[in-house]
Amino acid sequence: MNRFLGFAALTGLVLSAIAHVCALAGIDVAERVPSVWLLHVGIFLVFFPFVFSSRKILGKRPSLADMRALVPGRVFAVGLAIFIYAIINFMLFAAATQGGNPAIEAGQYVLKNHGRLVRELSFAEYEGLRANELRGFSGHWLFFYFVPFAYFMFGKRPV
Repeated sequence: MNRFLGFAALTGLVLSAIAHVCALAGIDVAERVPSVWLLHVGIFLVFFPFVFSSRKILGKRPSLADMRALVPGRVFAVGLAIFIYAIINFMLFAAATQGGNPAIEAGQYVLKNHGRLVRELSFAEYEGLRANELRGFSGHWLFFYFVPFAYFMFGKRPV
């Protein structure tokens, strides 16, 4: 079962990376492949089993050192790098969207924040911000797929 969950997490990780790279290139993946948002749901299918399994080994409040001891150093380092990247990516995403979401209202491309018009957009800006939305999510997907992948594929189990 661990290997199955590890491969499922790896599949999500690879698909998230593809979506993320496309979004970084300004491609509105969600427009072309609406099912890309299923990757958001897929996180729960692999992350919850990771949480429950790791709690059996480490208890309810493991320290970072406890989690670090479960996987090889290089795997932990990659996970840490992805975590830092996800934070930076989210900050850049939030700055680019000005806290809003691109929308179409009355045939106009607009940026809205909780129903309030932030500004009008050109079609190119609209497409770029739609790609940026997916970029914001997919940056987190990378981390939330990597952690169960690392745990189920490289995690040390007590004997």
